[in-house]
Amino acid sequence: MKRTFTLCAALFIGAVAMAQSTVTFKVDITNYIAGGAVIDPTGIRVAGTFSTNGGTVTAGAMADWSPTTATSGMTDLGNNIWSIDVTFPSTAVDATLLYKFVNGNWGSNEGTDPANTIGAGGCGLDDGAGNVNRTLVIPAASTTLTYCWDNCTALCASGLVENAISNVVVSPNPTTDVATVKFDLNNASDAIFTLFDLTGKVVMTKTVTAGVSNAIEVASINAGTYFYNVKAGDNVATGKLIKR
Repeated sequence: MKRTFTLCAALFIGAVAMAQSTVTFKVDITNYIAGGAVIDPTGIRVAGTFSTNGGTVTAGAMADWSPTTATSGMTDLGNNIWSIDVTFPSTAVDATLLYKFVNGNWGSNEGTDPANTIGAGGCGLDDGAGNVNRTLVIPAASTTLTYCWDNCTALCASGLVENAISNVVVSPNPTTDVATVKFDLNNASDAIFTLFDLTGKVVMTKTVTAGVSNAIEVASINAGTYFYNVKAGDNVATGKLIKR
């Protein structure tokens, strides 16, 4: 009985750990730079209720509303794109994250004009003090979100064109038999979904359509961790799928 209990407890703990989701936040600062902005030596960063929602990055736990902390720093991907991967625990799913992109420290950030920025675009929330914060209902599945600086759209004048596939959601993840993939695509309707095993071998390919839920049958493949990409022309988005 003790051995059975220990095994069940281990399985439960493993399931909880696997239930976490990672959100990749990307921001295109093309228009921001075009308007005369000079990027701070510490780079583009994020600030928000990350600690409240249990957000972590590779370097450790994040802080609330503190863009100067090391864990708030975004990575420069080139072509005016900055990115950060934030992992949230299962307990944060469906909670609302408040956040914004910041150039260095406070004083140069999004959402300072509720009349014509992310407030007017409908993807932000006025804090009542003359600032607008972006909002995100934390998803159960890992996803990528892309935005133009201080806008609700994914694309600025250029920049994210090379990463035009955005808001990819694969759910449920982990899955046992069928997962659905949904994504946005700025310049086409169809893309190719390809699933790879850890050796890089192609397990399956499927034509998928932007803006709808596409069923991905995985019942016949072995349990384990796989990588996928969604590709349309030169546009590619990647992620991880776990099959139980």
